Amino acid sequence: MSNDKKLGIIAGNGHFPLLLLDAARARGEEVVVAAIKEETFPEIDQRAATPSRNGTKATVHWMSLGDLSKLIDTFKAAGITRAVMAGQVKHKQIFSSIRPDWKMAKLLLSLGTRNTNSLLGAVAKVLADEGITLIDSTSYLEPLLARAGVFTHRGPSEEELANIAYGRKVARTLRTSTSARR
Repeated sequence: MSNDKKLGIIAGNGHFPLLLLDAARARGEEVVVAAIKEETFPEIDQRAATPSRNGTKATVHWMSLGDLSKLIDTFKAAGITRAVMAGQVKHKQIFSSIRPDWKMAKLLLSLGTRNTNSLLGAVAKVLADEGITLIDSTSYLEPLLARAGVFTHRGPSEEELANIAYGRKVARTLRTSTSARR
């Protein structure tokens, strides 16, 4: 199988990694899951073991949040050159409660700012240096996203359109005021 038909998933918690696993396999891609012991739902094992309609394989490799070298070695051994981060990972654990391997420790010490953005950027760079490109996951989930247009038998009335406009205005105001407090 060519490398463009293989996908690595770095699975955090939540259902998103499960949805992504299903979507990639539906596209005919072989999937290698790096499941984070401290985060990933255990159901990922059963989902990966369930045969797909088109016969694509999925394997799961469990590793600790601090096992950056193991992640790279696992993906390289499987011929993974494209990967996706899917699901939430509590990044505070990385800075406090995990035992990082030497590669992760080196990465953590190199961070100028200890926050989620700098950490994810640094991990992405290390993976890219190893020949593994992080890609956007949303293209896999397009069939699950709502498309533009009306989904009911009729479009909204003038009054309903006014309510929608008001709701959007309130939501934007809340988002702006919440962002300002952070």
